[in-house]
Amino acid sequence: MTQNAQRALAGLRVLDLTDESGHLAGRILADLGAEVLKVEPPGGDATRQRGPFIGGEPHPEAGVQWIARNLGKRSVVLDLAQPADVERLHGLARQADVLVYSAPTGRAPRGVEPQALQALNPALIVCSITPYGTSGPKAALRGSDLTALAASGNLFMTGDADRAPVRCSLPVTHYHGAAEAVVGILFALWHRDRTGAGQHVDVALQELMLMPNMTHPAQAWVQGYRGQRSGNFNRVGDTVQQEIWPCKDGFVSFALRGGPARIPGLIAVTKWMDEEGMAPPVLKDRDWSKYNNNVLSQPEVDAIAAPFAAFFKTKTMQELYDAACSRRLMLAPANTEREVLASRQLAARAYFTERTAVAGSEQRLPFPARFAEFPLAAIGERAPTLNDATGFATAGTFAQPPASGATAGAGIFQGLRVLEFGAGAAAPLATRYFADQGATVIKIESRQRPDFLRTLRDDGSGKLDSSLFFACINPNKLSAGLNMKDPHAVGLAKRLVGWADLVIENFAPGVMQKWGLDYATIKDEFPGLIMISTCLWGQTGPERAYPGFGGQGSALAGFNYLTGWPDREPLGPFGTITDSISPRYGVVAIGAALLHRARTGAGAYLDVSQVETGVYGLGEWLLGYAASGRTFGRVGNRSPHAAPHGVFPCAGADKWIALAIHDDADWRRLVQAMGEPAWATAAELATLDGRLRAVESLEREVAAWTAPQDAAALAAALQTAGIDAAAVADMQDVVHDPQLAHRGHFTEMIHPVVGRYVVEAMGARYSAAPMQFTRPAPLLGGDSHEAYCDLLGMSEAEFAELSAAGVLR
Repeated sequence: MTQNAQRALAGLRVLDLTDESGHLAGRILADLGAEVLKVEPPGGDATRQRGPFIGGEPHPEAGVQWIARNLGKRSVVLDLAQPADVERLHGLARQADVLVYSAPTGRAPRGVEPQALQALNPALIVCSITPYGTSGPKAALRGSDLTALAASGNLFMTGDADRAPVRCSLPVTHYHGAAEAVVGILFALWHRDRTGAGQHVDVALQELMLMPNMTHPAQAWVQGYRGQRSGNFNRVGDTVQQEIWPCKDGFVSFALRGGPARIPGLIAVTKWMDEEGMAPPVLKDRDWSKYNNNVLSQPEVDAIAAPFAAFFKTKTMQELYDAACSRRLMLAPANTEREVLASRQLAARAYFTERTAVAGSEQRLPFPARFAEFPLAAIGERAPTLNDATGFATAGTFAQPPASGATAGAGIFQGLRVLEFGAGAAAPLATRYFADQGATVIKIESRQRPDFLRTLRDDGSGKLDSSLFFACINPNKLSAGLNMKDPHAVGLAKRLVGWADLVIENFAPGVMQKWGLDYATIKDEFPGLIMISTCLWGQTGPERAYPGFGGQGSALAGFNYLTGWPDREPLGPFGTITDSISPRYGVVAIGAALLHRARTGAGAYLDVSQVETGVYGLGEWLLGYAASGRTFGRVGNRSPHAAPHGVFPCAGADKWIALAIHDDADWRRLVQAMGEPAWATAAELATLDGRLRAVESLEREVAAWTAPQDAAALAAALQTAGIDAAAVADMQDVVHDPQLAHRGHFTEMIHPVVGRYVVEAMGARYSAAPMQFTRPAPLLGGDSHEAYCDLLGMSEAEFAELSAAGVLR
């Protein structure tokens, strides 16, 4: 289905008043079928003037960032300093379903205040995407990708211990933030369908970037550590264990970790090395079945790593990846644009579509086409030319009368029934969004095959219920035991599917089909069912069986290649990108499918590739390479659009400040804040081009000025001066951050085995539907009676019989 009328959000009208931090949110909504009207100031959005440009010459419709993030929109120019244009905006807001903007409190365009807009149109969904949220002690602060990342703790954990913390060279907060904002908008639309009321969705970039930390702040709350950087190594106890390795033409990601998922790969690589005469006794004579990297000394780690390093250097990235696919190795190349665009897996899944890139040009370039197997944008859509619309082109058709039975103050998804066949992070984090808003989520597990996060425990107890990692990710859920190896289990699983509105699974492709629980088999019996499969490479294509987790996904999508210093090897962004971004895009697809079903009665199957969700946000990177053949890689913390733009030392051990000077006015403010030293008043530094040419000496001077100062005090002083700055937060800083406390990010709970701990909120707040944490993470199978008897309607006799037979273990 490619026609707009057939897409999930057809008829939805959206006003987009975002800057670059929110552009991609409007693109996602347009891809899903909404009519998105981009409101631009006179002269156009600032990113229209930002290169690189297709064709090489500056042109307001040729910038790759502008094109990639604004496909499918129309443009209207309004000068919001003029009362007439404010009134015109208000007229559009009266017609709109959604308005999304991205200015901090006190800096929003005139006439764009959530309360005022909703007074004009009580059914309007207003979504703000801001650095820190719209209330609280940091609500009015300036922010950007660099400084929001610094405040999240994620920046502190990424990089080498002997250098400053380092970000990905492209703005990952924008990609995460766009998906989180669309999740919030879709949830608010679902709520409006049931109540008739709009609301304010408040998205904070700082807060939503805590998800890539993969529960480390919550664990730091319990265990008291502040964190540290380990570069391209995994820090295990007192050892560092390499994970990114140089090869003939690039780098690959491969972890020397143990556990049932990784040991077969270590055995397979050793066998391959032995076939080529490169496996020494330290590898061949090892009993890998007993391998536990957690108990090795550093000399033992180094002895094992050395032959792997030597072997990888004899192979190209493609040779290593081909072997990974054929031998089922958890090894991934750190892909550049070239490898991503040439991917045979993406080609087989028809991931890229060609669209005309520039007005008046016939040049057609590849764009990431989707984040799920779901009807998205029609081929031929493009980014808008300036002021190409006077208003919405169609009458709104998305609103519908409120459904009866909505309970005031209840969660948005009260009454929604979700069945989770999931493990790890991707699927469980996706279902968390619904559980936190009142949905009933039943997690299916067994003693024979528990969620592997339950095995990641460090209390020495050996109990599957003692994992803090698992407890942090899975509050508000029920756990029902079901041994899928038992012949009676499949029938019972099918009964659970019949109970559910939504089924999510992240097994390897083919597992659900083996049980006869795949969508193609059951869709006729359950026509309204929404089912989502999420795995690394998706359910189709020649590489669908490739094994891997988020570390491999980040490498395959390009995030590893883009993170780090130009003179060193790439780094794995801390916590990995695809483990945290794919749940957000998966929930976007589910939210759109739920709204579509509410209007049509039709169920849907959603095939989400975690790699594809990562690539989707990197469209500007791929488009720039496709148009010019020039690669863009690791640049440390620098930016081609701002200078200085970096992380600078402050007083104390491992203390830093992130600083972003976005334009010449910012530079004048910084010069004044520094006391106007002679070097800073040089004429050549007055312009961005001049500062970029002198960036190395500029950074040295700024670092000398920041080095003796307290990071927090300096950041506060610079913010008072109107400068975008933030102290780089470690995990303890995050735990005690007053802004996160104001937003209620951490909620204390008591788990019957883990004890007192905290769970973390997502990155959006809903004015009409606060999230609720009603129960800690479940014990394995601890809610079987409630799930089977109270919810499914099983008799006590049948429950006792199945329990005695071990089916429910």
